[in-house]
Amino acid sequence: MASSLLDRVKRPTQSAETFIAAADAPAIIAPMPLSDPATTHAIIAPTPAITATPKASAPRARRSAGEDPRKYDVPRYTFNLRLNDYELELLRSLADEQRESMQKIVKNGLIPYLEGLRKASKN
Repeated sequence: MASSLLDRVKRPTQSAETFIAAADAPAIIAPMPLSDPATTHAIIAPTPAITATPKASAPRARRSAGEDPRKYDVPRYTFNLRLNDYELELLRSLADEQRESMQKIVKNGLIPYLEGLRKASKN
């Protein structure tokens, strides 16, 4: 193990372009760059510019004008919910049947119920 660490220290550092070019090389193992930067660039050709394409995301649901914008915020808070054995087994079996997490099952049922209570209390 000590020799591998020593080898790493003895090796000259690589530029990002050199490292990427060595990784993109076909089946040929790229040689380590020489200590002279002028000869290093002569051995490995510079790579063309890489353009990143944005990842296609799912279309967002349109919000109505009166809808609370915080509804789509990333969840940051938790709370504990005490369940008895029957309730916990019911939740586990539903999660297993629907192949979802127990948290997602509870959230999908609880949030619409709470929104309905809020609408009923405003009327």
